[in-house]
Amino acid sequence: MSANDIILVVISGLGVLHGLFLALFLWGYRKGNSLSNKLLSALLIVLSIRVGKSVFLEFTDSIDIKIIFGGLSLIMAIGPLYYLFALSCTRKSFRLTTKHFLHFIPAIVGFVIGLQLEERHTTTLPLALFVTLFIGYYLHFLVYLLFSYRYVLQQKDAGLSLDTFALLRLFFYGLLVIWVAYVLNLFDDVIPYVIGPILYSIVAYVISFIVISKGYIPKIDHIKYKTTPVSEEQSDHIYAKALKLIVDEKQFQNTNLSLKSLSESLNVSPQVLSQVINQKSGNNFNSFVNAFRIEESKRLLHLEEFKNQTIASIAYEVGFNSISSFNTAFKKQTGETPMTYRQQLSK
Repeated sequence: MSANDIILVVISGLGVLHGLFLALFLWGYRKGNSLSNKLLSALLIVLSIRVGKSVFLEFTDSIDIKIIFGGLSLIMAIGPLYYLFALSCTRKSFRLTTKHFLHFIPAIVGFVIGLQLEERHTTTLPLALFVTLFIGYYLHFLVYLLFSYRYVLQQKDAGLSLDTFALLRLFFYGLLVIWVAYVLNLFDDVIPYVIGPILYSIVAYVISFIVISKGYIPKIDHIKYKTTPVSEEQSDHIYAKALKLIVDEKQFQNTNLSLKSLSESLNVSPQVLSQVINQKSGNNFNSFVNAFRIEESKRLLHLEEFKNQTIASIAYEVGFNSISSFNTAFKKQTGETPMTYRQQLSK
C-alpha cells in the first residue's frame, strides 16, 4: 500500500471511528431529548458501518459480495432514521411504536437479498438486476431525505424553534452531501470510490464542530415554540376568532388558506396562532383545517345534488387543492377512502 493510500485510509477511517464514538456518547447522553439522542446515535452507527464497508472495499484486494450488498442495504435505513429523528425533535408526545419499525422493512429485505448473493451471481444474473437494486437503494434514501426535510420546513412554518430547525437542516445537508458522494461512486471510472468515505469524514467533523459549538443537542427538549407565553384568556380569544373565520365564514374552503394568511387576518404572529391551535385542538394547523374540510365533504357526499359529482370536484369544493391530499386526509380521519365512504352510503 502506497503512502497516499495510507493517508486516505487514516482520513476515512478516522471519520468512521469519530461517528462511532459520537454514537456511543449520544446513547448515554442525559441532556436534551433522550429519544432524539438515541435515534441520532443509531443513525451515526448505521452511517459508520456503511462507510466502514466502503473503506474496506477500497483498500482490500477482495471482499465477500454478501458484505458488499449487506452494507449497501444499510442505505435504506438512513432515511427512516433521519425521519424518525425529525419527528422526535418536533413532536412533544412522540414515542416509537410498532408502526414506526415498518419503515425499516425495505432495509431488512435488502439485507436478506444481499445474504443470498454469491460471487458466481455477478456473471450468471442479469446486469439489469444489480442496476435496479442500486437505483432502488439510492432512490429510497433520497426520497426519504426530501420527504423528511419537507416535513421539517412545515414545522418551521408552524413555529419550530430556530435551534431545532438549524440542527435538522444541518443533518439534512450533511446526509445529502453523503448521498451525492455515493451516487458519484457509481461512476468509479471517473470518481475515486474513496471520495465517499473522505466526504463522510469531513461532514462528520464539520457537523460535530457546529453542533458542539452551538450547543444544539441539549436544546432539543420539546420546547417547540420560541414565542412569548400567551395567557389562557388570550389563547381562548384567539382560538374563538380563528374558529369564527374558519368555520362560520367557511375559510376552510379557501385552497390558499395558510397559517400565515390566517394569522394576518387575526393580527397575531404565525407562531402564536400555531401554538394556540396546537394547545386547544391537539393538532397542527393543517390537520386542524383539514378536519373541517373532511366533515364538510362527508356532508356533501350525503346530499342528493352531489351524488353525480366526482370525488375530485368535492375535494376542490371543500378546500383541498389536490385529489391525493384529499384522499390521504379523508382516510386518516375516517379510516376509509372517499370512494369507499360513498359506496357504503348507497348500500
